[in-house]
Amino acid sequence: MKKLFFIIGLMGLVSLTVFGQKKRELTTQVSIDYTLPKISYDVVVTMECNRLIPGPFRQYAEQQLGIRPEITSEGEEWMIKKIQFVPRALPDPKAMYTVNASGEYNSILLNITPDGFLAGVGSGTTNQTRNEDIIYEEVKNNSESGINYVRFGIRSTQKEVLDSNFTEMEVEGEIRKVWDPIERQVLKESEDYVKEITEDIFAIRKKRLDMLAAGTATAEALKAMDKFEANYMSLFMGKKETREVVQTFSYVPEKADESVVLFRFSANDGITAKNNVSAIPYIVELKNIYVPKKEAAQAGNSRPVPSLSYREPAVADLCLLKGKENVMTVRCVIPQLGFIKQFPLDVINNEGISIDFYPQYGSLKSIMKK
Repeated sequence: MKKLFFIIGLMGLVSLTVFGQKKRELTTQVSIDYTLPKISYDVVVTMECNRLIPGPFRQYAEQQLGIRPEITSEGEEWMIKKIQFVPRALPDPKAMYTVNASGEYNSILLNITPDGFLAGVGSGTTNQTRNEDIIYEEVKNNSESGINYVRFGIRSTQKEVLDSNFTEMEVEGEIRKVWDPIERQVLKESEDYVKEITEDIFAIRKKRLDMLAAGTATAEALKAMDKFEANYMSLFMGKKETREVVQTFSYVPEKADESVVLFRFSANDGITAKNNVSAIPYIVELKNIYVPKKEAAQAGNSRPVPSLSYREPAVADLCLLKGKENVMTVRCVIPQLGFIKQFPLDVINNEGISIDFYPQYGSLKSIMKK
């Protein structure tokens, strides 16, 4: 009866006993599947967005305070804080393998990760890859939108006005018209708030100087006064609301010397459409690729024998370009741009060899004789 090798698969940390060279007999064919990985990259872009909010009293800033506001209209200012490449091992549909066993066979211990990647042969350990979930997220601060000048300080929204009114009264024996104004309340106008808040700003500054001169100022008191003045000043000068935005793109290297536009970025709009040629493109390129030479004997082997397949991965410089400027270069392992080799099962079995693999790359880590 023809002799085949049976691979026993392990999922996670489950282990089985190796029975050495003891032969077994199977009446039903059994198949064990495993796969080799390819590397994908999560390109994590961390940005900062400043929302520009003009002050409602900006037209009075130069008149009342002698300064001209820089923020005169609404808008956004974007900047990229960090770009990070996070490698992720994915099953390669072009590198899936099955080992069949039937009839007489010798048992061999095979370690497979929960993802189905080959981790070791006869080693009794399973090296698990780390999975990191990276998703699009937008983190906002707790700042209030807009600038509400009514909320600063304790002030009424109404003011008292006097309407002209005359009544006739007898004065020193004569009937005369006497001014007797009628009081009523009306809503304040912008000019009223401008006057009040301007007076408050200068009052705060005077109070600060008086406290410093008298030596009664404390760090906490000065900090509170500075914050209060800054809030009032924002009514004239405007303010910025800052939030952090994180966006993730996926990049899978497919071939050597490729150039791929990941996204386009504008300082006014952040990440924009890829067809927006007015925005700066961020491009990834693969350079200085090294691929080990494939053995001619294996390439031309016309009589395949039961074997384990593994990677001889490629190594390349992964370069990130901002337009034409290279802003980051990372030397990395890209298994799918290498090639696949075979390790005969009879050599593993007859020589008592144990093999460890890098499961995230599918490449050899170590070979030991038991």
